[in-house]
Amino acid sequence: MMLGSNVLPFGSRSIVDSEPHCVPEAARAEVVDLAIRRAAASPVADIPSEVLDELDAAAQLWLDLREGDREVRFDTNAQSGRVEATLCDNEGGVVRALPLRELVRPDDDGPQTAA
Repeated sequence: MMLGSNVLPFGSRSIVDSEPHCVPEAARAEVVDLAIRRAAASPVADIPSEVLDELDAAAQLWLDLREGDREVRFDTNAQSGRVEATLCDNEGGVVRALPLRELVRPDDDGPQTAA
């Protein structure tokens, strides 16, 4: 069923056939933009430059993976309940398992799986 630009998908009257619905200005409700009010009410802390640098590095890694038709997937092992990461191709085929420390802290010799 195709609808014209002046036909509602419900009811039996066309918008064009309807009379304009006018509300006196005194009876109109105030429209409140919550995003503006929240922004004004809560100051936002400055983001440290090292955090922004880490975000840029993560974005670059994602672009590099995408260019190589690869992606990182995180799953929970059904038996152990632990988080596992795998490097996959874009069709979902597993290229190799990835130790979590390689993803989170490549210079750290800590645990290889999440507890």
